[in-house]
Amino acid sequence: MNSKKLSNIQYYTYEARKDVRWLHRTIELLNQQPEQRIYEDTGELFIKETIEVARKLLELIEQEQPKLKDIRDLYNLLKFYKSVRNYKWDHICKYVENWHWVANIWDNFEDRIELDLWNKVEYNLYSISQPLIAEGKYIRFATSVGSYGHVWLQIEPMIEYRTTQIIWRVHDDSIIPFYYIPAIFEAIIDGIIDYFHKTNISLTSMIISIDNGSYHDVDSREIDYRMAATIAWRKALASAKLVPLQAYEK
Repeated sequence: MNSKKLSNIQYYTYEARKDVRWLHRTIELLNQQPEQRIYEDTGELFIKETIEVARKLLELIEQEQPKLKDIRDLYNLLKFYKSVRNYKWDHICKYVENWHWVANIWDNFEDRIELDLWNKVEYNLYSISQPLIAEGKYIRFATSVGSYGHVWLQIEPMIEYRTTQIIWRVHDDSIIPFYYIPAIFEAIIDGIIDYFHKTNISLTSMIISIDNGSYHDVDSREIDYRMAATIAWRKALASAKLVPLQAYEK
C-alpha cells in the first residue's frame, strides 16, 4: 500500500462509510428545497440527474465492497458537471474525489497521473504553444484560523501526445506536505473542465508540473491549496497562446 494512502483510507472503510446520515439529509434537501438546486454562478436549477447521482453514491457507500470501476465512473461523471454548484453538492463531489483517490489512485501513484478526458467524443482539441509558469497564492490571515496556500505551476506543451500529465515535483514536505496533492491535482482538473464548459475548447497535450510553493504549519488547509492551484491555473491561461491540434496533423 502506498504510504500516502494511509492518511485518508480510515475515512473510506466499510465501517466508516456506514454513517450516511449526511448524505440522506443532502438528498432530502435537494428534493425539498429548490434553492438548494441552483448553480451559484448562473442561478440555473440543477438538472434532475444530480439527485440520481447522489443516490448512486448512496448505493456505493452501502456496499461492503463496491467495484473500483463504479467509483471511478461516478467520479468521472461528477467531474463533467458544471463547476461551483453550492456547498452541499460540492461536499458530495469532494467525498467522491477523495474516495476515488483512496480506491483507484494512491496504490499505484508515482507522483503523476495521466488524463484522457476527451477520448470518447470529438472535441475542439487545443494545446498551449509555449511553456508557461504561474504562481498561485491564497493567503488570508485572521485572529483565529487563517488561510495559506501557495503553489507554482509549470506547464509545457506535449504536442506528440493526446493526453495531459499532472506531475508532482515537490519532494520536501516542509515545502508542501504530500497530503495536499489530491486537492491541488483536482483543482487543475476542474480548471481544465471548467474552461471547456465556458469556451468549448478542450485543452490537452500538456505536462503540468507542481514544482514549488510554501506551507504554513498553522494556517494551511486543503481548501487553501485548492484555491492556490486554481489561481495559478487561471493566471497561466490568461497569458497562454492556444493552438489547435489540427494544425499539427496537416
